[in-house]
Amino acid sequence: MQDFITVSALNEYIGALLEADPILQGIWVKGEISGFRLYQQSGHMYFTLKDGEAAVSCVMFRSRNQNLKFMPEDGMEVLLLGSVAIFSKQGKYQLYVDNIHPFGAGELYLQLEKLKKELERQGYFALEKKKPLPEMASCVGVVTSRDGAALRDILKVIKQRSPSTEVIIVHSSVQGLDAPRELAAGIRTLNAYGRIDVIIVGRGGGSFEDLMAFNSREVVEAVYESVIPVISAVGHEVDVSLADLVADVRAATPTQAAQLAVPDRTVLQNQLTAMTRQLTRAIQKNLSRRGETLDYLMMRRIWRDPQELLDKRYMELQHVSQRLTQAMQKCLEGRQHALAMAAARLDNLSPLRVMSRGYAILTQHGNIIKSIDEVSRGTQLTARISDGRLLLEVKEKEKI
Repeated sequence: MQDFITVSALNEYIGALLEADPILQGIWVKGEISGFRLYQQSGHMYFTLKDGEAAVSCVMFRSRNQNLKFMPEDGMEVLLLGSVAIFSKQGKYQLYVDNIHPFGAGELYLQLEKLKKELERQGYFALEKKKPLPEMASCVGVVTSRDGAALRDILKVIKQRSPSTEVIIVHSSVQGLDAPRELAAGIRTLNAYGRIDVIIVGRGGGSFEDLMAFNSREVVEAVYESVIPVISAVGHEVDVSLADLVADVRAATPTQAAQLAVPDRTVLQNQLTAMTRQLTRAIQKNLSRRGETLDYLMMRRIWRDPQELLDKRYMELQHVSQRLTQAMQKCLEGRQHALAMAAARLDNLSPLRVMSRGYAILTQHGNIIKSIDEVSRGTQLTARISDGRLLLEVKEKEKI
């Protein structure tokens, strides 16, 4: 019987082939939207993407489309990012969409993604290269348009939070062809100025195209090369630019950037007051405890009658001195007795003591005679006895 597979197995196999093909995963596709439907209950979007000769079914799930900044509609030319997979139940392939851009902005977005990947590869966004913000900034530099609401918001917040903080403003265009060059020059100017503690670079919200100056390589490189910490405050929270990614700190709005740049002096003053009270209470408690200890010590007898303590110590000294004298005397007597015993033993071994008992020492020319073989008949000898010397001549010798 010929082997066969089920329809489900066939679709699963084809689906695995599609998912394994890297060309079909994360692919950009250009076309026109047709038959757009948004299901309110699920939030999923279904539509067809077509060109002059072909069409493909598309689905964009709610988890992907909830961050879209526009509502797709029929006839709109778009550039979308997605992956090809098979819908197993119907056995047809479709495009599962991750992102959609109107075609004009889509080309710009593709260029931006390419630049972003290149900068990321070169380490521009590395976390270990981020510089910490100063705890107390005495001088803040701001690079933005002098006519924009962003600058007014920044100045208002800094004045409220830290009136004594100096603000150095460098005017720059924030959109248009000259904006990247002016923004980068402003950052470098503040670095060269030398007195700046932190730099805020930003503008208010705007369209994707309006924010493109902050996605330029010129601005990214100026922020990356800045020796001074940089806070990026570009657009609203949903807008993320390359300047946000390379900056040391990203603020959602210019107002938040000012809050990050300078501490609230009122809050600091309240904290200082609270800490001063705590420190004062701790010192007072410590002084009180030490005072109690001093009172206790002053109540001891040594302070009331110090002579009594001195007398007691003097008696102890006398007792110790007496014991030391007795010990030394006993030690000295023991040493004297040992010396007498040693002298007696030495005296018993003395040749003079031996000779006093009738012994004599024979010598010839000063050499002691120890053997009969050392003399012969006629030899002249000297005999040393206890009370003098005798001159002798050997007449006979007899060996024992």
